[in-house]
Amino acid sequence: MADAPAPAPAPAVAPRGPATRTVRTLIRLDRAAHRRWFLPALAVFPLSDYALPFLPNQMLLMGVPALHPRRWRAIALTFVVASAAGAFLTATAVQSVGPWLLDTVGLPAPGLGELREAGGMVARYGTWALVLLALLPWTPRATVLVCALAGVPPWTIGLAVLAGRPLPVALLAAAGARAPHLLRRFRRVDRVLTEVEARRTPPVACSAEGSGAPVPPAERPPADTPVPKSGQPNPCGDD
Repeated sequence: MADAPAPAPAPAVAPRGPATRTVRTLIRLDRAAHRRWFLPALAVFPLSDYALPFLPNQMLLMGVPALHPRRWRAIALTFVVASAAGAFLTATAVQSVGPWLLDTVGLPAPGLGELREAGGMVARYGTWALVLLALLPWTPRATVLVCALAGVPPWTIGLAVLAGRPLPVALLAAAGARAPHLLRRFRRVDRVLTEVEARRTPPVACSAEGSGAPVPPAERPPADTPVPKSGQPNPCGDD
């Protein structure tokens, strides 16, 4: 007796309950990935990372290329340029307004000892100290603030960040695009990506045409596709 065919896997169902902030952000960016303002909108996150440290920039840097692997180079370049521009603007604002700006926006100002240590490091190693610290996977937020308070010119800070960020940003973006299975070994990354993929708009099934539901233009057959005559099997399985 022939074995019964295995049942088809059930389609993914969007999880119930409110989505987290990171999931909502990834879904919105995923839906806008083919619009002209996608990259400028994405640049807002690394640009604002120095003033808004709660933004999920690392998750976005890995998650967006995982959803759109063909655009990982453009995404990485956007993060690098926006991070350098954010460092320049942050240093300019701190040096123009003063250290009290950190207290106004709720950022912790470094102590006098930390300022002296940063000043001595910059005096000894020059801008290479900031370049090396920019090679870390996370944004050198505290280092940029300390260097700005130490009197390092804003354009020097921006160029140092621009020189150091390409390597870690490219590695994270490439890992999301080329090796998402490695990122999914981390429980938080796997949970976020799984929820985003489940909440994506499911593709319109072939049977939806027979039920009267509108078929998207991408799913419609070409105009020269022959229509099956009566008595021939329907490829969609409808009668």
